[in-house]
Amino acid sequence: MTKFLCRKISTLSLFLFLFGSALTAQNFQLVLDPINPFQKQSLFNLSVINSSGYSGQINLKATLKNRRGKVLMTQEVNETITANGSKSIRGQRENINTRFADSDFGQLYNSNSQLPPLNYVLCVEVIAVGELKTTSQECVDYQASDFLNLVTIYPPDEEIIYDPRPQFNWLDLNLGANYSYQFKLVELKENQNKNVALRRNNPIVINEKIGSNQLQFPSDAILLKNNAKYAWQLAISYKGELLSRSEPTVFTYKDEIEYMSFPKKLAYVDITQLGNGAALYAVGEFKFIYPSSGESIITAKVYNANKKKKDEQALIANDFTAQSGMNRFEFDLSDQVYLKHLKYYEIVFFDSFQNRTFNIEVQFINPDYIK
Repeated sequence: MTKFLCRKISTLSLFLFLFGSALTAQNFQLVLDPINPFQKQSLFNLSVINSSGYSGQINLKATLKNRRGKVLMTQEVNETITANGSKSIRGQRENINTRFADSDFGQLYNSNSQLPPLNYVLCVEVIAVGELKTTSQECVDYQASDFLNLVTIYPPDEEIIYDPRPQFNWLDLNLGANYSYQFKLVELKENQNKNVALRRNNPIVINEKIGSNQLQFPSDAILLKNNAKYAWQLAISYKGELLSRSEPTVFTYKDEIEYMSFPKKLAYVDITQLGNGAALYAVGEFKFIYPSSGESIITAKVYNANKKKKDEQALIANDFTAQSGMNRFEFDLSDQVYLKHLKYYEIVFFDSFQNRTFNIEVQFINPDYIK
């Protein structure tokens, strides 16, 4: 009787052990798809695969955290699943229960038409209702670059600009409070990679907190150098957490005469004191001084200095009568010859009495085109 009772107890124990193992051996697999930011009402975008004989209700809990581990919000929903079946859970569900653990994020979430761009960690846990040991959890990272597209507008990439104090512009994402733009401008050294330059070179302009989509070149910054290359980059952050960076934008700065202020009337230049090839501006006219020991006739010719073969420009008047002493002349280029704005020309003066020639290169400035 004792042996029989022991055998019955052993059989019952084995049955309970096997039955208990079957209960705790449920196997749920979660397949998480990327978050759809335009379906912000639901964090659930996944499939549940049930590889066990369990049928019944399952509880799904989604926890959204930032990269630092702070919980921002949670959502829970109950679904039914069949044995060895699967369940697709995507989009809004009527029975989703949403809680915000961070009030600032809650306001941001409710004020946006899509899931706010941040760096997230989303964890989803599934529990078989009534079988607390039957659980499974998966986590996935989402970067803000999945939601953001930082686009630089001006100065454009690989272009030449002429403004010494440009206004930098970029596409405004209109993200609202707690977001800010960061800006960095560096000079590119010869043959230097733009990403390396932005990491290593000392910034010419840096601004860590910009609330709009533009930045005027600061008046106290180091001036841009003629023919120098520069790289600038944007970043965006939320409460100090870096979210995303734009691709570096490279431009070349060149001095341009339109952005310089010139006096309407230039001083007289003593052409006898200038060496051949002296470069000067001619703002509408060219004023020169010519000292003479007697009467002389000075003739002037103008050539296009940009071509290998010099083309002479036809002058209305091209001779000047010099007397003994210091002579001042005004050579009105605007009226006497047609010259193009900003182009280089060579003026050749010749004194037949003294057999002297003076070659002077000038850049012609149309006074109507300058400040």
